[in-house]
Amino acid sequence: MDETLENQNNKPKKISKGLLAEYIVFGITLACFVFAVIYFLISPGGHDGYVLGILQRLGMIILIFLPMILERIFKFKFPVFFNISIYIFFIMAVFIGTFMDIYSVFRHWDTVLHGLSACLFGLLSMCLVCVWFKNRDDISPLFLLIFAFCFSLAIEAVWEIYEYTVDAIIVGYNAQRYIENGVELVGRAALYDTMKDIIIGAVGALIAGIVCAICQKKNKNFLNAFEIKKINRKKSVEKIDIEKNENSLS
Repeated sequence: MDETLENQNNKPKKISKGLLAEYIVFGITLACFVFAVIYFLISPGGHDGYVLGILQRLGMIILIFLPMILERIFKFKFPVFFNISIYIFFIMAVFIGTFMDIYSVFRHWDTVLHGLSACLFGLLSMCLVCVWFKNRDDISPLFLLIFAFCFSLAIEAVWEIYEYTVDAIIVGYNAQRYIENGVELVGRAALYDTMKDIIIGAVGALIAGIVCAICQKKNKNFLNAFEIKKINRKKSVEKIDIEKNENSLS
């Protein structure tokens, strides 16, 4: 009996496909930002803001560990979809967009990111729904549509406030694209970039809301994929092992 228990406890634990996918995407993200640091260090010639550039890249490497750090400190597990979405967005917005300067090559990259981020934030708002509602079977699909839309659009508005604030503090930063070819735009032209981002964000938020509503209507377990789970590692693992051993012996 003791040998049976020992053999079962020594069996390697299998990693779920979702968790494996999260580790792979995290590894790709980390590799991208390490490459960004190395390339910036070895690139020839001096750079304006060289020290700031290095600090930005090192800061992003630290930032991608933030989900794991929060999980360790507060002993919970973000949904796999949440972490993968964050890592992919970091790659697209910061690594490809900023560090590789894709904005100067493809001027609509910012528009793509606003639409994509609005969709992602709308879907990730389901994590809050899971926190607030324990009984999710009776949640109305219409409520999910409205909540995802409003939450995502609110994030979009906060981002535009951030861009406006940065432009007000840092002269010539031009986050809201109000300067074109060195000339400050006026009237409707100066508002174009901001309103375009908000409109694209609204479309992305609406798409996310519709997707959530349809999924909830078709599958009542849809929200389980967004549940933030509390983890008591030692206790839960020991309990699961004991239950498995008891079942195998009975």
